[in-house]
Amino acid sequence: MTAPHILDTPTRCPYTFRPLNDPMATRSEFVDRDLPPGWAGSGTLCIALAGARASGKSLYIAVLVKLLEQLAEHHRKVVRGTDESTRERYGENYEKPLFEEMGLMAPTPRMATEDAYQRDPLIFDLGMWDVGAGPRKFFLVIRDVAGEDLEVLPDDPETLGFFREADEIIFLFDPLKVPQIRNYLSGLVPDQTLGGDPVDVLQNLLDLLGAARPRLAVTLSKFDTLQELERVPDSEWGRIMGNYGAAYRRDTGLRFDETDSKYLHVEIRSMLLKLNAARLVHTLEEAYSAPAGTVCRYFATSALGAAPQGTHLHRSGIAPFRCLDPVLWLLTERGLFR
Repeated sequence: MTAPHILDTPTRCPYTFRPLNDPMATRSEFVDRDLPPGWAGSGTLCIALAGARASGKSLYIAVLVKLLEQLAEHHRKVVRGTDESTRERYGENYEKPLFEEMGLMAPTPRMATEDAYQRDPLIFDLGMWDVGAGPRKFFLVIRDVAGEDLEVLPDDPETLGFFREADEIIFLFDPLKVPQIRNYLSGLVPDQTLGGDPVDVLQNLLDLLGAARPRLAVTLSKFDTLQELERVPDSEWGRIMGNYGAAYRRDTGLRFDETDSKYLHVEIRSMLLKLNAARLVHTLEEAYSAPAGTVCRYFATSALGAAPQGTHLHRSGIAPFRCLDPVLWLLTERGLFR
């Protein structure tokens, strides 16, 4: 059962996500650039982030990398930035503002701007793994995308063509964009109005994909805001979020549990319908006709664990919730970090 993992993980160009015709190449055939050291014959796992402005994509990446480092240590491995560019851009744009300055990072610039640091992917070396055909190097490639580039597609949509080739897209849905939830949470969490309609962003994403259907992790971000609904007395949402037996109230930590993930998928789908997000659910189910939870699956995450206070983190610090789940859904299927 392990051999298909090798077949499912080709050597890809990290800049376009496209499989290389010559997996032993040292230079990309799609763009005029050298491939990172050690790339020849490696397994490449490519993830792209999608969502409206202020849905939490950059925060998610900042926290995800730290959790991947913890996960690797648990498995007696090391995750590290593959090249100096990745290490510098992650450190300057994600790690420093969040973990050193304890504040929020600036909005991701549009790809067409001169300072678009996300124009190049973040590339991480996952180390050597034997998933059934001998030791092989694996890399994880992550593309961050400005919400503005998905709310209004660029003049040349092909600049986002890598979405079609991704192994997985993580689509972040901000529950604070739902008026009912905003009203319930008035006074409990800071007001936030930035960002477009998530359904419009999803439709733009589907337009970009065309006939392609990469794995899609639809992720209810900032889940800590919904957990605050437990404090709303005598409310239906208070009872829903007070259900401590639900999968959305527990974190499986560094371990991915497929059965638990399927339970969470069903629960979050029901929650989205309850959030009056039926348009989003029905749009997804029309586009992704595969059996529920196989190619398109619902998740819930909180990168911070508590809403920030203005431009600074909550004084309780950072307490991520289920942030590894969407990525482990892919990695464990390919035989990594099981």
